[in-house]
Amino acid sequence: MKIDKLKLTNYRNLEDLEVEPNSRLNLIFGPNGSGKTNFCEAIHFVSTGDNIKGSRQRELINWRSEYALVRLGLKNDDQVVVYLKEGEGKEIKINSKSGRQSELRSLVPTHAFVPEDLYISKGPPRRRRSLLNSHLSQLSDGYGHLLSEYNAELKKKNTLLKKDEINEDFLEVLSDRLVELGARITVERADYLRDLNQYLPEIYGRFAGTEQELNLSYSEDGLVEGSEEEIAELLSDKLERNRKKELERETSVVGPHRDKFEYLLDGKNLRTFGSQGELRTAVIATYLAYLELYEKRFDELPILVLDDILSELDRDRGEAFLENLPEEPQVFMTTATRSPSFRKLSGEFTVLKIAEGGIERQ
Repeated sequence: MKIDKLKLTNYRNLEDLEVEPNSRLNLIFGPNGSGKTNFCEAIHFVSTGDNIKGSRQRELINWRSEYALVRLGLKNDDQVVVYLKEGEGKEIKINSKSGRQSELRSLVPTHAFVPEDLYISKGPPRRRRSLLNSHLSQLSDGYGHLLSEYNAELKKKNTLLKKDEINEDFLEVLSDRLVELGARITVERADYLRDLNQYLPEIYGRFAGTEQELNLSYSEDGLVEGSEEEIAELLSDKLERNRKKELERETSVVGPHRDKFEYLLDGKNLRTFGSQGELRTAVIATYLAYLELYEKRFDELPILVLDDILSELDRDRGEAFLENLPEEPQVFMTTATRSPSFRKLSGEFTVLKIAEGGIERQ
C-alpha cells in the first residue's frame, strides 16, 4: 500500500501541512525541531496507534489547539481520517465510515526504524523481545492477540503474588494457563527465528564484506527445537523449580516475558565480543531480513518510516543501507543534513523540506 496524499492539522508542531508524496522514496530535510520526526510519526501513528517518541496521546495535539487530524488518501482510492480531540480519545474513519485500529494495521501497514533501534543488539533483553514481538505481530495473524492474552494472565498472577494471603488453587490455575500460552508464544518465536536466520548471514555479509555467519537465537537451546507439548513441559518444570523464588520476589520469573535472545557471529556472542560497527550491522541485517519475510508472507511491503538513521551510521554503512533498501515500498526518510551517502541513491525520489510547520518540495 502507498500514500497518495497526506494532510496534517495541528499534529504536534505541524499546524497545517499537505503534500502528495513520492510513491517510492521521500527524503525529508529540515533543522532539528522543525517537525521531521512528527511528520513521519503521523504516518506510523495512523497505522499502529503508537507514537514513535513514546509520549502520551494528548501530546500529539498542538498545544494551541484542542484537536489534531491526520488524513490519508491511498493509491487504491481509500480515504483514512484519524481525529484526536482533547479529552475524547481517537476517532477513526475509513471511507467516511467508523473504523478500528486493527483495520488500519492491514490497510496502511508501516514499519518504523529509528536510531535507538541500532542499539537493540547491545541493549537489555527486553529490547530484543520487543523486536520479535513487533515483527511477529505484523507477520502472524494471531500473535498479537496471543501476546495480549498472555500479558493479561501474567498481570493477574503478579497481582496475586503480591497479596499477603495467596489462594494457592488460583495461583496454580494462572500458572497452568501461562504455561499453555507461553508454549504457544515460544513456538512462534522459535519458528520466526528459524525463518529469519535463513536470510541474516547473506544480508550481514553484504554489509560487512565477510563470510561470517550471523544468527539471532534463543539463549536457552532447549527452547528452540521442541514441540509445543515439550516446551510446555519444560516451562512447567522450570516454574516448579522457581516457585519459591516467585513467592519471595512477588513476581513471575518464568515464561516468555523473560526470554533472552542473543546475536551470534560465527558462534560467538556479539553483545560480548562484537564491535560497535558489527552490532549496528546486525540490527540493519535483521531489519532487512524482516522485510524479506514480510514480502514473502504478504506479496507486498509495508510503508517504511526511517527517522534519522544515517546519523548513527558511518559513510560506508550508510551507503550500503541505501543501496540495499528494497525498491518497491514507499519510504519516508528524515535527515538533518544532506548526507554524502545520498550520492548512492538511484531511481525516482522526492526531496521535501519541513520548516516552520510547513512543507515544500525542493
